[in-house]
Amino acid sequence: MPIRETDNPDILATKGLHLFHFSTSNCSMRIRLLLEEKKIDWVDRYTDLHTQANLTPEYFEISPKGLVPAIIHDGVIVHESADIMEYIEEHFPTPSFQPETDEAMAEMNEWLEFTRAQHVTAIKTWVYGRNKRPTKTKESMAHYETIQDDAELLEFHRMTLSDDFIPESKIQAAENTMLERFERIDAMVADKPFMQGDSPTLADIAWIPQYALMQRNGFPFEHLENFMAWVQRWKERDSYKEAIVKYMPGAA
Repeated sequence: MPIRETDNPDILATKGLHLFHFSTSNCSMRIRLLLEEKKIDWVDRYTDLHTQANLTPEYFEISPKGLVPAIIHDGVIVHESADIMEYIEEHFPTPSFQPETDEAMAEMNEWLEFTRAQHVTAIKTWVYGRNKRPTKTKESMAHYETIQDDAELLEFHRMTLSDDFIPESKIQAAENTMLERFERIDAMVADKPFMQGDSPTLADIAWIPQYALMQRNGFPFEHLENFMAWVQRWKERDSYKEAIVKYMPGAA
């Protein structure tokens, strides 16, 4: 778990749970959703990606890749959404969003791992590709080059600023990868209300925001009847309304 070491006295003195997040970030949605489900009080540290608020030295001290979300919990920094979810589950275990068996835990962890491993190549590539709106400018990219050491993120943002933008072949490959995942969820919820049973787990928390974000740009969900019924169950939950619709009304 990437707990970020710090000797910053202001960070170390921070009390409570502070969430650095952005409205339409699917990764931010996961954390807001989990906090709402667990009814955990949190301090809103909204980080506006449109104004490049995530590219300041102060924020890089919290999130080493300049990504949202990140949290500070009683002076402890945690970044990367899947790891934040696991941290919250460990420190605020009630109600639980973990399945009961080792086999189901392994399945849940596999769904979380995808969000880590394929965040850029599948999720970001499709969303940026269909949205056609880079989040970096040529000016901010010049600054980003000096502070970012993640080669994959650098290459991705360079691509979004190129004359050719993101090639259609990459966007279609990302769509195929995501569609295979959504089809798996469709099969999983054919005979149960949530991905792993009668109650949601971190797998559900991690994946319902993918729908909320990708439906904005016309992802082909229509044929996934079980999946869309699962989506509707989430839309009826107060947590979805507070964590997602409040920040992105179109997700309703």
